This record gives sequence, structure tokens and C-alpha cells, in this order.
Amino acid sequence: MSAPLIPLLLVLLAQPQSSDPSGPNCRSIDGQIACGYACKSDGLRVACAQTPQGRCQVMDGKVVCFDPPAYVVRAYGSALPEAECKAAEGQVACGYSCTTYFGKMKCARTPAGVCRGRGDSVECFDPPASVFAIYGKETPKLECRTQGMDFACGYRCTTGAEGVKCAATPFGVCKTEGGRVTCFDPAPEAICAFGRSLPPPTCKSSEGNAVCGYGCASSYGRVACASTPKGICKVFNSEVRCFDPPSTLQADASCLALLGLAALEGAKP
Repeated sequence: MSAPLIPLLLVLLAQPQSSDPSGPNCRSIDGQIACGYACKSDGLRVACAQTPQGRCQVMDGKVVCFDPPAYVVRAYGSALPEAECKAAEGQVACGYSCTTYFGKMKCARTPAGVCRGRGDSVECFDPPASVFAIYGKETPKLECRTQGMDFACGYRCTTGAEGVKCAATPFGVCKTEGGRVTCFDPAPEAICAFGRSLPPPTCKSSEGNAVCGYGCASSYGRVACASTPKGICKVFNSEVRCFDPPSTLQADASCLALLGLAALEGAKP
């Protein structure tokens, strides 16, 4: 190395290295150490989000962090709405559709989720990963239906004498039979295989109850249905047997990947 370059190199090494404020970092307070993104401290604790899309905020003297599920981040991409943080009566929470009810606070985990008060608590409902895998940022918002003191949130909500129920996906169906509400949703793998062209399931009456699915067959008043459009149901003597071929063979790989991310989210402690 030539002599004129040595002083210049020493100057460059002596300068403080710039860090990306949006990148990962570590902070400590009173022996507590936290690493991640958007780290914040309330003076007693320090906390960090675990993803670049997460956020941390100090509200009512408490630090709280929230990370959107990985499958939601993938589904929305750059159009992912920013989560909110709210505080009320000593409760602090972050997420979407945050709701306060009789001093309790909760937020949904996804932009399409909803929260409603029930009794002395707040319940939140979010569409499953299979819905985000098909609709992405166009994922339909859930509906909520109330009957007396009972309520439920989801899709195609239906009421009966025993209360109200909703399907978990827009591809599902709910049917009232004998005052009882039965809801059915196609398997996530089938949703990934057919996408928005997934045929609607049907429901039939069986001994005063509704049975829903595909290719339904009945024998002596008993009904059985397959859980996927390519499933089959056959009657042998007085018995109905159904079989569903594996849907993962025809399913879209990117859709299955989102389901895998959801499974990883569910496996977190």
C-alpha cells in the first residue's frame, strides 16, 4: 500500500459508522437486553418488534410491541396498513380494529379482522391464512351478526334457535336445520388448489341436522359429504363412504407457502 493512502484510510476508519435507523438494533436498560426493530423503552422495560413491519410504542407509561403475521405481510406486500396502538383504563394493545369494552382492550392481528365486546371481555376474529393467500390485500372484511346476547363474526353468518354462527372463509357455507346452525369451510389445501373458482359447497338434511360439503350422498336418512370438490361419496348397502384425493398436488405453491407461514406462527410459544 502506498504511503499517501495510509493517512486517508486511517481517517475513514476513525469516522463513526452510519447505521440504518430502520434496521435491527439492540437496547438495554437495568440489565435487560432486547433486540429487534423499532426498540422502545418505558424506563423500566425495553422491547423490540421482531420484524421490519412491526412497531413499538410507549403509551400510558408502558412499552408494547406488535408484529403482523408473516403470511399477512406476504399477502399485502407494500400495501400493508400500519397497525395502531391504543390505551384505555390502564390497558395497552396494538394491532388492527382495536376495541375497548368495559375496561378491556384487544386488537385484531390482521387488517381484515374485527373485534367486538362480549360480556366483560373483548373477542377478536381474523380470517385464516388461506383467505389472505387467495385475496391478498383484497381480503374481504368479516361481518358480525348478533342474536340476543349471542354474536359471531365471519362470513355468511346465519342465525338459528341455538344462536348465530359464521363460516371462517368466504368459500364456506352456513345452514340452519331444526333450529341448529351448521357451518362448513373447505379445507385450506382445496382453497389453494381452486382459488376463487372453488365450487360452493352444498348442504343436505340428515336426521334433523345439516351436513355440508361436496358430492354428498345419503342412505336411510343419513348423509355424508366429501370435504373437497374432487372428493367422492358412495353408498354401500346402508353405509356412506367418502374419500378426498390429496389437494396439495394441485395447489398453488405460493398459496401453500403462506399456509406454512401460518403454521409457523401458530407454533410460536
